[in-house]
Amino acid sequence: MQSEFFAKVFGDKEDPRRRLEVIFGGVAPSAGPPPAARMWATTVLARAGIDPVSNDLAAITCLRRAQPRLTLRAATYLAKDAAVR
Repeated sequence: MQSEFFAKVFGDKEDPRRRLEVIFGGVAPSAGPPPAARMWATTVLARAGIDPVSNDLAAITCLRRAQPRLTLRAATYLAKDAAVR
């Protein structure tokens, strides 16, 4: 919990895939987030009507609001992954 606070305040240096594994479970493949995180992000963005390709900032904000434990780095990673899917 304390490490999440420091990551949000001082910057996140951890691999975003590791944070996503902790939050959503599963194992991240060598490229991309864990499948459960990918599915969650796609669903959240679709329900919100946000296209991560045309509005990446809104996508990142939406993901962080839906899951407060996401750091900026992890949410950005998920939004970029959703944009290429």
